[in-house]
Amino acid sequence: MSWDALTMLVLGLFGSLALLVTLITSLLKQLPDLVAAWRSLTTRGAGCACGAAGGGTAADGDDAGRE
Repeated sequence: MSWDALTMLVLGLFGSLALLVTLITSLLKQLPDLVAAWRSLTTRGAGCACGAAGGGTAADGDDAGRE
């Protein structure tokens, strides 16, 4: 292995490591906002009218008690 190839390998490894650290850092910075958005979606049912979030709308085929 020549010095040129070894140098390129080391530079590539350090570049990949720097990219990975940057991605992890940005994800960790956004994590509180992502968790808050996820909780907001799950508590509201994400606007789903299918009754999956316990809405009990007519879309689930249960029209009992409605006239």
